[in-house]
Amino acid sequence: MKIQTRLSIISSALWGIVFIVVSLLIFGLYKRNIENSVYRNLKKTSQIIGHYFFEEDEVSPKEFLKIKKQYEKMADPDYEIYDEDNQLVYGNTPDISVNIIENIRLKKKLMFTTENFLCYGVYYNDNQGDFVIITKEKKKDVYNYINPLIWILLSAFILGLLATVLLNKWIANIAYRPIRDTIKQVKEMSPGDSMQLTTTHTVQDELYDLTETFNELLSKISDTFKIQQNFVSYVSHEFKTPLTAIQGNLEVFSLKDRTPEEYHTLTDTLISEIQQLEEILETLLIVSDLRKNTDISEQIRIDEMIFEIIKKVSGKYPDYTEKLNFEWEISPEREDLLQINIDKTQLFIALFNLIENAVKFSKGNGVNIKLFEVNKKLGLTIQDHGIGIPEKQLSEISKPFYRAENAGNISGKGIGLSIALRIFEKNSINYKINSIENKGTEINLSFL
Repeated sequence: MKIQTRLSIISSALWGIVFIVVSLLIFGLYKRNIENSVYRNLKKTSQIIGHYFFEEDEVSPKEFLKIKKQYEKMADPDYEIYDEDNQLVYGNTPDISVNIIENIRLKKKLMFTTENFLCYGVYYNDNQGDFVIITKEKKKDVYNYINPLIWILLSAFILGLLATVLLNKWIANIAYRPIRDTIKQVKEMSPGDSMQLTTTHTVQDELYDLTETFNELLSKISDTFKIQQNFVSYVSHEFKTPLTAIQGNLEVFSLKDRTPEEYHTLTDTLISEIQQLEEILETLLIVSDLRKNTDISEQIRIDEMIFEIIKKVSGKYPDYTEKLNFEWEISPEREDLLQINIDKTQLFIALFNLIENAVKFSKGNGVNIKLFEVNKKLGLTIQDHGIGIPEKQLSEISKPFYRAENAGNISGKGIGLSIALRIFEKNSINYKINSIENKGTEINLSFL
């Protein structure tokens, strides 16, 4: 059973229970009020009957005439008058027990019921004797006033319950419409889409929060798909190039017999291609942290490594040779700062990736690299004046194979920066990235 249907049933059932309780309360109060009204009339009738039968000799003819008129106005009242011996002296056939009569004498007045009557008894003392006057009202006449209320309440309950069921269903349908729309969107959603839920529900309630939370989760899932796609693309491209070269060389070489010199040349070529495959595998191992428990650190000079990286980047991007500016505010004799103990290969990969990224994304502008001392520690800044990184995507750039939206057609698979940052984290190198879109990016490193 759907939540919408279940809540409608529960709401209707609760309303029905509340209505029954209120109806019983109304019925009880109305019944009690009718009975009290009857008893008040019976009391008044008892007084008139007592005056009519026993006060004629004690009042003036004029006053008795008024009493007589009151008595005659009563429509054939049911009453019984008993003497001191509990014998019926006036009224209808006696049907009141002696115990009740004696109880009335004791209490002076008494309201009670019999099988067919509501009764009011009063002790009446007169010069003619001590009497008990009992006036009665038929129950069926009393309940003729109550029965219509029962039918009214029953009809109201049935109509009200029906209206409540329909209204609850209508309200639930409106309230759960955004949820149904969300479910429909999720069913129609495919991996790789924008994977965002759209809603017209603007009230910031629990449903709004749920939709926003889903969108955050879907955004992360979408990013994961992009990362996976970039990973597959990266692996297939990077491995395919050297493997194709190896296969092509072997196929060409096998067409005829070769001289020892040609065999030696082929061997060198194959070794070079295999080394390229090893470098790719090394990159993937770093990304997956498969070497995080190894300890192959050594003493290196950071300034010499940067010169080596600049030379390699300049060879790869000859047009930027003049635009790579390296300055250091530390004397070459400060070996205590310039020499660091670290995995040379990993640090070379990290710094090379950062400097190469700065060149690629600088839009032809210069790249500044600076070594300096800060708080008696070695600091390094790599700054470009290129496309920058959108502010909303700064928190995502550490993910492997993630590329910012403004990267466009610039070559790359979104792995270089993530590798560099992971290397820094593994080697306890503090980093901070400041970037403004279309103004450039600055990366600050602090070596502990």
